[in-house]
Amino acid sequence: MTGLLWAELRRFGARPAIRWIAAGMLGHVALAVALTVFEVGSSTLARMLEQGAISFYALTSVFLAYVAGVLLVTGDAASGGTRALLTVEPRRSRVYWSKVAAAALAVLPGVAAAYTLLALGMYGVHARAGMLGGPASDLATELTWSGVRVLALAACAAAGGAALGVLVRRWWVAVPLVVVWFLVEETALSTASAGQQWFLFTNADTWVRGTRTVVPGDGLLAVPLVHSALLLLGAAVVLTVLGWVVFRRRDVP
Repeated sequence: MTGLLWAELRRFGARPAIRWIAAGMLGHVALAVALTVFEVGSSTLARMLEQGAISFYALTSVFLAYVAGVLLVTGDAASGGTRALLTVEPRRSRVYWSKVAAAALAVLPGVAAAYTLLALGMYGVHARAGMLGGPASDLATELTWSGVRVLALAACAAAGGAALGVLVRRWWVAVPLVVVWFLVEETALSTASAGQQWFLFTNADTWVRGTRTVVPGDGLLAVPLVHSALLLLGAAVVLTVLGWVVFRRRDVP
């Protein structure tokens, strides 16, 4: 299993598209920090954290991690790499889970670098302008834990992307599917208040920023982070298990 995992990681890193995705992560947050330099007087860092501006920038990197996970599987399938790998390692479960694990692990350095640039850049810009809006140590701690949650979410997104790549086989189906889902959720958010606590993107935002309560009442699920963590992790587990079942039973092109 370890040998398969390292092989998948090397294959993942060798793809030119992955380098473009990593560059996109860094470029997006660098642009966000650069624009903040010109608008730093309009909002404090604490306010940006509360309103979800930081989580919005971070979630773009999570989406790109999902795209990377999709490309890991669909790229191999299109080039015949998966079929060739199965001739060497016929145990499909090992092949499938090595791909899922490789997707989850391979995106972490890029997402970590992008979030570090985002957090340090935003903190530095607001600190220099005297616009932190709260205790420096508290804001630094909040940014750090938000980064940890971003990494966990990115790993789940990449693993889910790999699983969805197995299910639909084409990146140009898997990637727009999530975009459409996001637009549907945004439309539903603007027209309905019931059921919002079960929306994936709403919970992804809640998980990253760690502030908004999405479930009223008492009990374990009334804690926003616990509710969002269980929902997002559950969705990733269901998707990866479904991909595993299909990969074991379906012919590989």
